[in-house]
Amino acid sequence: MVKRIINSEDISMAEALRILEEKLISVNPGITDEVVNNTLDYLRKFSKVSPDKARELISELMKRFGLARLTAIQIVDLMPQTADELRVLLGTEKREFSDKDVEEILNLLKSARGS
Repeated sequence: MVKRIINSEDISMAEALRILEEKLISVNPGITDEVVNNTLDYLRKFSKVSPDKARELISELMKRFGLARLTAIQIVDLMPQTADELRVLLGTEKREFSDKDVEEILNLLKSARGS
C-alpha cells in the first residue's frame, strides 16, 4: 500500500515519544516491530522533558531569542548545560548571541530540568 505524506512538522523527541506511545501502543499494545521498539527505547532514554514542557520551551526560545524552530527543537532535545555546548547549537543561527543571551537560555533550560 502506498502512503502519502499529508503534513510534516519538526517536533521534539518528547513529542515524538508521546505520539508513538499514543498511536502505536494504543492501537497494538503487543507490537514487536524491532524498529518501533528501538525507537521507543531511544526516545524514552533521551527525552529530557515532558512533551508539554518541550512545546513550551520551544515556543519560548523562538519568541524571546528569535531562534529558528529547528534550532529551538535541537536545544530542547539536547538540553545543553554549558555555554560552549549551547553555542555549538546556536552556530546555525544567522546572528550572534551575547553572553547574556546564552546565560538566559541556559537558565531557562536549567529551570525546565528542575521542574
